Amino acid sequence: MNKRISLGVAISLIAIGCAITFVLTWTVSLNIYNSKISSADKYEGVYEKLREIDAVVKNNYININSISEEAIENGIINGYVSGIGDKYASYLEANNYYELQQTSGGVVSGAGLVAQADGSGYLVVTKVYTNSSAYLNGVKVGDVITEIDGKSLLTMEEKTALEKISGEIGTKLTMKLLRGGEEINVSLIRQQIDIESVTGEMLDNGIGYIKITSFNDKTAEQFAGALNSLTSSGLNALILDVRQNGGGSIAPLKSMLNKLLPACVAATAEYANGVRKTLIETDSASNISVPMAVLVDGGTASAAELFTVALRDEGNALLIGTQTYGKAVIQGTYGFPDGTALTISNAKIIPSKSASYDGVGLKPDYVTELPAGTTLDNVSRENDSQLQKAVEILTPAAPAPETSE
Repeated sequence: MNKRISLGVAISLIAIGCAITFVLTWTVSLNIYNSKISSADKYEGVYEKLREIDAVVKNNYININSISEEAIENGIINGYVSGIGDKYASYLEANNYYELQQTSGGVVSGAGLVAQADGSGYLVVTKVYTNSSAYLNGVKVGDVITEIDGKSLLTMEEKTALEKISGEIGTKLTMKLLRGGEEINVSLIRQQIDIESVTGEMLDNGIGYIKITSFNDKTAEQFAGALNSLTSSGLNALILDVRQNGGGSIAPLKSMLNKLLPACVAATAEYANGVRKTLIETDSASNISVPMAVLVDGGTASAAELFTVALRDEGNALLIGTQTYGKAVIQGTYGFPDGTALTISNAKIIPSKSASYDGVGLKPDYVTELPAGTTLDNVSRENDSQLQKAVEILTPAAPAPETSE
């Protein structure tokens, strides 16, 4: 039996519904407004303090004319970023953000070296890219840069000196270096360089060796080439070297692990809102099936640790070396309209089987130190005790070489 509602009742119900909607909307809007007012009030004291400090500086600082407004602004921003307590967070100026994008893409522009301040007013070379102009002209890690294009670094700001090293592709760069008390003059050409992050070779008994120095957009392709070459040469066991690999981009890991692991969920990410998402899932049905060992040390971090723990959890790889760094958080980089960016930790890594290694690191199955007084930069192949331990462990699993009658 149908019941009709009178027009008056219908109008009343509509009015009640509109009133409820208005109240709810007003309540939500008021909460948002109050939260904004609260936030504004919270920082007003900071702004007032900055105004007070600014007034004192302008009236009393003896070097007031040397103040850089840009440096003050960046200092304030960096102070905020430092204050959030995220040791991996950083504010990137436009040139630094551009360089990060290039490095993540697997290319760098410049003379082929990385340098940083050493506290003396000069710059010290911390990295030289293989086959770059710097590499071909004998620049070495540890060299101290004292002059650029005929001008002493003591007369220029650090930022200016670093920008001069980058420069435009195809242009000339002259530098004076100090190495062990000896002055060295070099003339370089700025160029675009593909970063070589993977090298491989076949050792005895069909044991393949692949060294990965970083992870970028070109790493997966380089890794595939190295692995295919070893496989076609009769690969029976594999050593993966990620010592002193500080990580980089997570993006190439799926493609690389696809070639080493069966189908699996290798890692999950838990984001700030509590949502969990699959981070790395392999789907390969044609992965290699050989014994594996991973060489690690205290410089193995971030994406390199994720790569390592996935190989151990899902590929039964053995870890050899020393405890890894212990970074199991992911950073997101958020760009701003002026070309700057903010990098901040936005997710935790959850391995498929292992416990979290964040702040702890991954403990090797075989703890092995390099010989006293040696580093990866100067240890010989024969004296590399970590590599030799991996060869020793994997050799029984590799078929003995054929002998003629």
